[in-house]
Amino acid sequence: MPANRDRFFVNIGWLIKLRWFAVFGQLATICVVLLVLQIELPMPAALMAVVGLTVVSNIMLTVWVRGQASEHERSPESPDLVPGILMVMDMLSLAALLFGSGGPNNPFAIFFLVNVSLSAIVLRRQWAWSLTGLAVACFVLLIFIHAPVPALMISGSLLPVMETQRISLIQSGTIIGFALCCGVITYFMTRITDELRQQEAGLRQIQQQQARSEKLEALGTLAAGTAHELATPLSTIAVVARDVEKFFEEHPPADPGGIEVVDDIHLIRSQLDRCRSILNRMAGQAGQAVGESIQVLSVADLWDIVLEDLSPEVEEKQLVEIDLPADLADEQLQVPAVVLSQSLRGLVQNALDASGPDNPVVVTIRGYASHWHWVIADRGPGIAPDILNRISEPFFSTKPVGKGMGLGLFLARNVVERLDGSIDIASEPGRGTRVAVRLPRREKPAAPGS
Repeated sequence: MPANRDRFFVNIGWLIKLRWFAVFGQLATICVVLLVLQIELPMPAALMAVVGLTVVSNIMLTVWVRGQASEHERSPESPDLVPGILMVMDMLSLAALLFGSGGPNNPFAIFFLVNVSLSAIVLRRQWAWSLTGLAVACFVLLIFIHAPVPALMISGSLLPVMETQRISLIQSGTIIGFALCCGVITYFMTRITDELRQQEAGLRQIQQQQARSEKLEALGTLAAGTAHELATPLSTIAVVARDVEKFFEEHPPADPGGIEVVDDIHLIRSQLDRCRSILNRMAGQAGQAVGESIQVLSVADLWDIVLEDLSPEVEEKQLVEIDLPADLADEQLQVPAVVLSQSLRGLVQNALDASGPDNPVVVTIRGYASHWHWVIADRGPGIAPDILNRISEPFFSTKPVGKGMGLGLFLARNVVERLDGSIDIASEPGRGTRVAVRLPRREKPAAPGS
């Protein structure tokens, strides 16, 4: 579940509890004032109606949240929208309650500061300052007009401005003090919450990087172990294949079909050599940092390395079309050629698998002042949105069982990101997939003695 979704439901859960607490507190206060203190309120029915509106809205909110929580794949587009609307409603409800119970002379007017503080903690900066402005506006409006409660009146200077037709010094000072207090609370609380969110995001990124590093370390160990375990049986197969090859060379088959058998033996030998080369590379590169073995080579040479280990059928049918402008072909790169070419080859192979046997894959290579932009586009069926969100996970594959391990994109993304680059995937069902690789340009090394 995304972090925004987690934060959204945590905030909503606390708001629901706080609103129930506010409802019980408001009902208890009204009952104590009317029944115990026997203070006459100007409009008790209206006050109860405002509390009832909060009860109804909280019940509806609870039902809505339960429905949203069951949709695990969905994340709120704006995590501040619903909490912001709730806090606006609560601010207006508090203003309505104070309007019918003495206005700013009511001691419970201090609860405006609670709402301001809560909005600064839960909401983003823009929402928090908007709620602060609303609180100040409501407070000023209550200074001008409210239903007085005789038991709260100390002097005529606290009467509504609409009755006295003038604003007293106490009222002016109260407005200024309230506005400054709200501003100070919002300013410092939003700064603190922003820093906490940044620290949380940084910690989450570090945890993700550590998790990826652990997975890569495990994969490196697996690669080294695989290379070691397969070396002996492959060597045995190579020896046997070589013996069979020599036998046919010394005793050419009389049957015309035997020539095809000889060709198959040659193919087996070549593929075995290729397997041993790959395993040697795996054993040598397992655990090696991507930043090591930086080589200087041209863009054209890099992509030649990428394509050379693809199946012979790809070259015969020209299933990979390279769109490389002539002025970029000789541009120099400083990259770990082995691991980067392996990563790009995996992306091209994924595109070939998705496109089918006869549909070519187009590789578009462009260079800009600050970065390289390479796009690998296939003409396959595309990727559904729910699968696209998981496509970079290790061991997650959309290919049939036995056709892929689900590591190509995961490894490619890690290699590119360690080179300060990025991989973006865009896909629509029925319209193919585009994998965009972005790599920063490196400064050319200085010539010796310069």
